[in-house]
Amino acid sequence: MMEQPVVLITGGAKRIGRALVLHLVKQGYRMVVQYHTSTAEAEELCSLGYDLKLVQADLRQSELLEDFFTRACSLYGRIDHVINNASVFPSVSLEQTDLQVFEQAMAVHSTAPFFLSKQLYLHVKQRGGTGSIINVLDTKLSSPTSSRPAYYCSKGALAMQTKALAVALAPMIRVNAISPGPVLSNGDDAYFSKMEQTLPLRRTGSALDICKAVSYLLEASFVTGTELCVDGGQRLL
Repeated sequence: MMEQPVVLITGGAKRIGRALVLHLVKQGYRMVVQYHTSTAEAEELCSLGYDLKLVQADLRQSELLEDFFTRACSLYGRIDHVINNASVFPSVSLEQTDLQVFEQAMAVHSTAPFFLSKQLYLHVKQRGGTGSIINVLDTKLSSPTSSRPAYYCSKGALAMQTKALAVALAPMIRVNAISPGPVLSNGDDAYFSKMEQTLPLRRTGSALDICKAVSYLLEASFVTGTELCVDGGQRLL
């Protein structure tokens, strides 16, 4: 009997990450959910009775990423796919951005995905299998604002990483990216109302739109190095 594939997702306790966990586990994937400080949300997710396991880790601690992957892998004995979803949102101007803010953004959005991708590659190579990586970007990378330069720089690094690792990790590992648009409100309802009138599709999206796109990329065996924008056409504005 073939074992169901295992997906490791970072930042899986809340928002889009939580929606992805619930969507994929219902599709038959076994889920390993990384969380940092969202303990209550992670435990609530685990209490729902699905086939998922939790692992706590601070992705900013780059020296512990190998240990984190090893712990995650031990929960089911394997990892087949990694979704680099965890994000930090430093909304500080360039003048307010110090080295700590910049390095933390880079650690979560670029360094951790890179070395988790490396660990998946080594793990899959040892098993003689195949796997995939999905990086969660942001459609606003095509038209960044001035309010979050560290965020956009670090997410931009992840966008380039998607292409570079799609080449470096082939043919065993496929590497793709999802770029969400307005799918979950951050509390700014005025912005979402504006987007409903501004987007080419004249509506905002939902977390389910992201889930469907991720499901496609997990199964799309002839797709690698691509960025799938799920944004209602926002990148075209």
